[in-house]
Amino acid sequence: MQGPMRADMARQPEVIAGLLARAPEFLAAGATLAPGAGGRLFVAGCGDGAFAAEAAAEFARELGLDWRPLGALDLLLSARRLAAADRVIAISMSGNVDRTVAAAEAASGMGARLLALVNGKGGRLGEVAGARISLDIADIAPFLCGTSSYTATVAALMLLAAGAAGRPEAAEALHAALPAIRAAIAFEVTEAVPSGVRLLSAGADAGTVRYGAAKLVELTGVPAWSADLEEFAHSQYWATPVTDLIVVVAAEPALARLATESCEALAELGMRCLAMDTEATPVATATRRWTLPAIPPALAPLATAIPLQALAHGLARAGGLDPDTRTHLKGDAARFRVSRMLTRRSLIGTGQ
Repeated sequence: MQGPMRADMARQPEVIAGLLARAPEFLAAGATLAPGAGGRLFVAGCGDGAFAAEAAAEFARELGLDWRPLGALDLLLSARRLAAADRVIAISMSGNVDRTVAAAEAASGMGARLLALVNGKGGRLGEVAGARISLDIADIAPFLCGTSSYTATVAALMLLAAGAAGRPEAAEALHAALPAIRAAIAFEVTEAVPSGVRLLSAGADAGTVRYGAAKLVELTGVPAWSADLEEFAHSQYWATPVTDLIVVVAAEPALARLATESCEALAELGMRCLAMDTEATPVATATRRWTLPAIPPALAPLATAIPLQALAHGLARAGGLDPDTRTHLKGDAARFRVSRMLTRRSLIGTGQ
């Protein structure tokens, strides 16, 4: 029987197709964010929102936007430097993440034109921003980790970027990602639980591996890190146990070539490498490959996040944890309460 998380993963083609059907709404909202002369478009959030902002960056920059993904805290600290020509997108599904709300308040206080990207009414963020647009994705079950909401956020940001750039025709390009998205939901995990996971990529998928590391930490309790593929060799590599699983995400030809060389080298130490590649960007030296249909690199984050969801789900099950309820998080009452003190003080005592 398919559990709630797998069901949420399985509906991603439908969710993305539904957003593309709403393209005129997102394009119109994006058009209000067209930067003034020399202006920048700051895109901020925490957790999945920050990862999605980075994942959409390559697509937005190819349209000519000065797209600046950043964490909500960085926006909060730099809001005083916002110029009249700058625009801001603040991302929070619940609308109640403290730092994102504070950053939006700071940006609004500087007179910046601001749009909240939320799911539903938008909570406190929707009130602060004034202008908001919602994904309108119904929850399958309470307290699931972000799966369909994450890829939908990436797609929504790409549509907003097309509107902000004055390139509504670019929205049609997103349909090219659907075959890879459909293929991605089929992957199943047979990996043994490793001592740790290192997720490596660069370019358009830099945000994807950050997202994947977060899902692994949330669901499995296995230590997980993300890094630039090249920078890994200059830093994390030296402290990586040979029992860790190396995951490389490569949907761009030059990146796939470096990943091929890297997996071949790491095999000298007996390290296992799982490659999430495409038919056009094979990483033939990996221990194991999950291969997607060819997809334009700027659109790859719409699909490459999904195998990482499957990896987190499968390793959670293999480790005896329930990815559908994440009771291992709420079961530690003290740690869960402190997490709300760190990120969502308004939710303390609500059980959310």
